[in-house]
Amino acid sequence: MEPERGDVVRSSDPFKLGDDRQRPWIIVSNDSHPFDDEQFVALAVSTKRYEDSIPLAEDVWEVGGVPRESYVSPWAVHSPRTEDLVAWQGRVTEAFVDDAVERLQQYVR
Repeated sequence: MEPERGDVVRSSDPFKLGDDRQRPWIIVSNDSHPFDDEQFVALAVSTKRYEDSIPLAEDVWEVGGVPRESYVSPWAVHSPRTEDLVAWQGRVTEAFVDDAVERLQQYVR
């Protein structure tokens, strides 16, 4: 699997304990990432809503989706490697990714 910016993929979750340690992630890095073909920058997708969560509404999906109401957590960043990716779930719009990245920047500037 070679995901691109905007793809939603399942991967291990470094924030979870126990047996069910996977979650969906939105790939937000672009091809300027120094290891673009083997490692990515991604934001967590969660079924829990927090004050700064971004809803993953039906209209932001170009293809695919998630089975339950879900949100992007722009503060929850992960850098999965290609071998960590379990499944592809779909793709969201470029505008949605741009918005999520802008919100991430609020936490790191």
